Amino acid sequence: MHYRKALEFRPNYADAHKNLGGALLQQGKLADAAASYRKTLHLSANNVEVLLNLGNILGELGKPDEAIDCYRKALAVRADFPLAYNNLGVTLCSLGRLDEAIACYLRALKIDPNLVMTLNNLASAFIALSKPAAALDVAKRSLQIHESDDAKAIFVSCLSHMQGVADQQLRPIMVRALSECWGWPHALARVGIDLVKLDPDIAECVARAGEAWPRPLPAQTLFGANGLAALAADSLLSTLLDAAPIGDVEIERFLTMARRVLLDATCEVSESTDGIGFYSALARQCFINEYVFSVSSEEVRKAEDLRILLAAALEADAPVPPLWLAAAAAYFPLFSIPHSNRLLERVWPEEIWTILTQQVREPAEEHRIGATVAQLTSIEDDVSRLVQRQYEENPYPRWIRVPLPHKKTDSIEENLRQMFPLADLDRSPEGSKQEILVAGCGTGQQPIRTAHQFPKARILAIDLSRSSLAYAIRKTREAGLSSIEYAQADLLKLGSLPRQFDVIEAGGVLHHLADPWMGWRALLSRLRPGGFMFVGLYSSIARQQLVGLRQSISAQGYGTTAEEIRRWRQDFLNANTGVGFADGRPSDLFTISSCRDLLFHVQEHHVALAEVEKFLEENNLTFLGFDVAAGVLQSYRMRFPHDRAATNLTQWQAFERENPETFVGMYQFWIRKK
Repeated sequence: MHYRKALEFRPNYADAHKNLGGALLQQGKLADAAASYRKTLHLSANNVEVLLNLGNILGELGKPDEAIDCYRKALAVRADFPLAYNNLGVTLCSLGRLDEAIACYLRALKIDPNLVMTLNNLASAFIALSKPAAALDVAKRSLQIHESDDAKAIFVSCLSHMQGVADQQLRPIMVRALSECWGWPHALARVGIDLVKLDPDIAECVARAGEAWPRPLPAQTLFGANGLAALAADSLLSTLLDAAPIGDVEIERFLTMARRVLLDATCEVSESTDGIGFYSALARQCFINEYVFSVSSEEVRKAEDLRILLAAALEADAPVPPLWLAAAAAYFPLFSIPHSNRLLERVWPEEIWTILTQQVREPAEEHRIGATVAQLTSIEDDVSRLVQRQYEENPYPRWIRVPLPHKKTDSIEENLRQMFPLADLDRSPEGSKQEILVAGCGTGQQPIRTAHQFPKARILAIDLSRSSLAYAIRKTREAGLSSIEYAQADLLKLGSLPRQFDVIEAGGVLHHLADPWMGWRALLSRLRPGGFMFVGLYSSIARQQLVGLRQSISAQGYGTTAEEIRRWRQDFLNANTGVGFADGRPSDLFTISSCRDLLFHVQEHHVALAEVEKFLEENNLTFLGFDVAAGVLQSYRMRFPHDRAATNLTQWQAFERENPETFVGMYQFWIRKK
């Protein structure tokens, strides 16, 4: 390297040391780059560019205190250096010193008000401090300057922490955020529903349905003079109906009545397509939520009559009114009609084509894929077979769009270093191709996100359910990914697999085994020494209320079929007007598969952190940290300020006892095999 030769002649050539440090940094040789930068500073102590770069490297190497010292020295030399303020804020934020970080961000923005990176960091800090309204104001400023991926993700995060948003100016950006999938759709749905209900015509429709429930209303009474037109014209409502299950009881009851109005309309001999845009979106929503809406015996009879009429029309190649298809699709999937493939050979309005794609074309593709899924192991364990049956009947989770990580990295170490800056992590050899196993991949959300985040990785994704795998493969092809291999397998039998992995992800599978600890050990046998593992386990503390509810459901004799889940759900909603659980997951009530997974699962284990800690010690595993919301981490650090790395599981046990809703979904954490 030319810089090294120059230094042989002039060992005290500061610029050569600086340039050598920059070259080493580009090669990912952080420790060597830091050494070169230190030599530069020995010769030129006030070089603010070198101080900034050295601070950045030290932060990546898990030395935040030294990084802070570099940034402060740079600012002592140049007080108007916004990047130094920004990076100092980032490092302080990683240590939980949020007030100091915010002060740094504000200083940077006073110097450069349009520094998008700093605006995004400031918004994130406000979210961590549970100030979503302040965060939203900053996020909107950032989006106005540049719609970066970070700004979009932060916008979604702000709204997911807010309730009762009444800013109608958010409507256009909400439509884009949902249709372009800036974040998890359910994180936006609550605010989107609030905004939809602010429309006076729609609000009146919803109110009339709520007052009459469960008594059905005729079309004129339900919609009033302007209701149907308002519904058809509301782009936010249409986008919501297409993006995710509608997790709102008031809207659901209105939609349930609107569906009945649609079914009644098929009894009329008419070619009218009034409201077809709204009705087709309603039908797509019913497919998304797996027909979870309440249905009367009279509706069942009428829907079956319509199914017979459609089958006869297709058999005879007779005309089919578009409204018939929308109505039928709102009560049962169109692929269940004999000869439904013939529908694809006809000319339809665009609104009907969207239904046919969802309910005929895509299911047919999944059926073809399912017959070709490779089987990696046999499935013989009794509990595994029960779980397999559940997910064959109800693949979970059913999803439309998944937000993709916008920060791509070559190694898991780089990603984990950002999550856990104080962890002792080695860097992978340059250019290494990592092998990743996703155990219990379900319908493909996790492997698809992982493939986007680590484009150089080779991924094996396994699951018990062939139906789930077929859905995952279709969505993977839709995403244009080729780095994921899917296979049907029981993770308990992976010990015979002649293959090891650098990373194993098991975020939602171990608690559905007869013995989670045995399953965890089976996966560890496939993890290379020094490898990383992401683990998810249900918390016995956080799920206490759900356990009581499950016991109540069992005692009342409800079954696990879709009809029984639908019946229990309506009984529950009618008795609980303020729907919600202590674990904060009412949205799981709004599809058949999520409701079954939450409350009717055939096998579920809950564990305590003391058990996790014991297992880690017995199996020589290093705990790297929890994957939790920034606000939770900040609260923990305020409670236990001396545990800077937030890895003391004994103290986390105390924190959870004091805050029993902390791990509302599950414990999610990273470990390393020694």
